[in-house]
Amino acid sequence: MENNYQEHETNEANSSVYSQNKTMIKGFLVCLLVLGLLIPIPFILNLIEERQESKNKVMTEISDKWSGSQTIYGPFLEINYLKDAKNEKGETIKNQEKTYISANELNIKGTIDSQLKSRSIYNAVVYSSKLNVQSKFKNFQEILNETEIASADIVSTKIIFGISDAKGYEDKLIVTSGGKNYPLTMDNQSTIHNVSPEVVNSTDDEYAVEQPKAEVKTSSIQVMSQKIDPTTFDFNQVSLNFSMKGSQLFNIIPSAINTKVDLTTNWKDLKYDGNFLPNEDPTIKDGKTNVKWSIYQQNPLQGQIWNDARNFSDYSFGVNFLQMNDHYDKTYRSTKYAILFIGLTFVAFFFIENRNHFNIHLVQYALVGFAISVNFVLLLSLSEYIGFDYAYFISSGATILLITFFVNSFLKSISLTSKITLMLVLLYAFIYSVLQLKEHALLVGSIGLFFIVAILMYYSKNIEWNKAN
Repeated sequence: MENNYQEHETNEANSSVYSQNKTMIKGFLVCLLVLGLLIPIPFILNLIEERQESKNKVMTEISDKWSGSQTIYGPFLEINYLKDAKNEKGETIKNQEKTYISANELNIKGTIDSQLKSRSIYNAVVYSSKLNVQSKFKNFQEILNETEIASADIVSTKIIFGISDAKGYEDKLIVTSGGKNYPLTMDNQSTIHNVSPEVVNSTDDEYAVEQPKAEVKTSSIQVMSQKIDPTTFDFNQVSLNFSMKGSQLFNIIPSAINTKVDLTTNWKDLKYDGNFLPNEDPTIKDGKTNVKWSIYQQNPLQGQIWNDARNFSDYSFGVNFLQMNDHYDKTYRSTKYAILFIGLTFVAFFFIENRNHFNIHLVQYALVGFAISVNFVLLLSLSEYIGFDYAYFISSGATILLITFFVNSFLKSISLTSKITLMLVLLYAFIYSVLQLKEHALLVGSIGLFFIVAILMYYSKNIEWNKAN
């Protein structure tokens, strides 16, 4: 009897150890399966990036046909004059030179109406603007004194103005000064040169540490101009009203000592671009956003007078019209939660399996994981046609139903199947709510994950890890 009792205890101990080892091995294999199912995720992310690149190409095409990103240059004064120089024989000759002068004050006020232009399944943000530009220059004699140009050497004096993409002009440009109108025309002989350094990595020694070097890139901005008579032109009151269209970006060069900008736009999602932020928080009224800048510079453009190129890029500022939380961005972010979708689903399966003495095969785990992965591809393809929100509801609903029917086929329990379905619904709803947020997404997401971990810890305490099933 004693031997039989000892043998029975030994069998129970062996059975307990075997059961514990089996549970640990199954848990380990499930973890490996989760990691294995994450392998397709980078390929899905690459697919999303490729589709987004295709969208960017179409947006570029739309912008090229409508008008590209716009930057306002000027108005400036251009003085063409004769300057003494020596030729090869040492004789004194006269060469024609150009000097540019920026204003003391620059005030820009206007409205920007943005809209979406569609091509196929893609959208691009374009805008039309109506602007009033007011400038004040130094008096002409003061300009001549500072530039050291003699009146007798002056060939011509022009008022010039330019934008980065000349296709954006929607109407004639007429400068008003001293009660007179000065219509601007395209000037092929007047060009503003913008120089900007580009940092590139280069080294002469194969084994030397690669150091960034600056290369200078020069671009030309075609301007519109009109000759003026300095004796009748009022340099203290220069006004210009014009209409302009562009896409995505709207920038201004603060070329004056005092620059003030007052813009009103119907677009909500704005990013402040360039080197200066608005002085005050934007105000929103009747669905329109008003933004104001007030910029004071003692030495604008590193000097108000120049003869060659200027680095305007270091001074530009403006607004970028964003498409916040577009479907590619949301799909990309939701795909990054793949480990959460797959991991939590598998954890729920594992808990149910151990608490209810089921034996869910690894192949069944894998099929559920594949269904979740396919959900992201389905979400991407649908969102390109019907938008992210509808695509998310359809793809997630279809995935939840598929998993529900599949799980019920081998669990044979409406109660357990309902729990898994409820968990999936809550999980997809939680991820959707996080994707809708902008600045607070990290805060809400981290709090939600904390509660998820707490729930998992609570349910795991009911599993008898150290006893036989």
